[in-house]
Amino acid sequence: MKKKEYIAVFAGNKVVVNDQAISSTLSNKGSFGSFVNGKLELSLEEAVYLNQKKELKIYNSDGKQIRFPELVELARRKQKRFWLRYLVFTDLRNLGYIPKTAFKYGGDFRVYNKGTTPGKEHAEWILYCSDEHESVSMLNFSAMNRVAHSVRKKLLIGVADDEGSVTYYEINWVRM
Repeated sequence: MKKKEYIAVFAGNKVVVNDQAISSTLSNKGSFGSFVNGKLELSLEEAVYLNQKKELKIYNSDGKQIRFPELVELARRKQKRFWLRYLVFTDLRNLGYIPKTAFKYGGDFRVYNKGTTPGKEHAEWILYCSDEHESVSMLNFSAMNRVAHSVRKKLLIGVADDEGSVTYYEINWVRM
């Protein structure tokens, strides 16, 4: 049986699904996107993920379909560190977690535990993506930890290696 594919349009730094029925299905089925003015807006990571899974066809404003390799290249031009973020996003989704953007917290993603519903329950973690060659200063690490703690979330760092595998480190406060 062939998987159902949905249709969306690449607009600026996001992908928009105009059809109400499709929007409801994607939102209810996997907590994808967020509704803005009655339209479902997908992050670049969500759109590329759904496109790679062959669940979403994406078109440009001229009505031409954007294929996966071109979509990745567009996303890379629109968003610094896209590929790193996408590797971590895909890994989390495949593990059953729900990552949502966390720009307002200064992080890469808010991560919802398996079985939770964004909007009904709170995210458990604020995640920062890193590659294995990056270093983080103590000042930045402390800032990440303080932000996560101030919004009652755990700090999670996802480190992607050169092979595309991701290792996660959860940081907790310890009182001594």
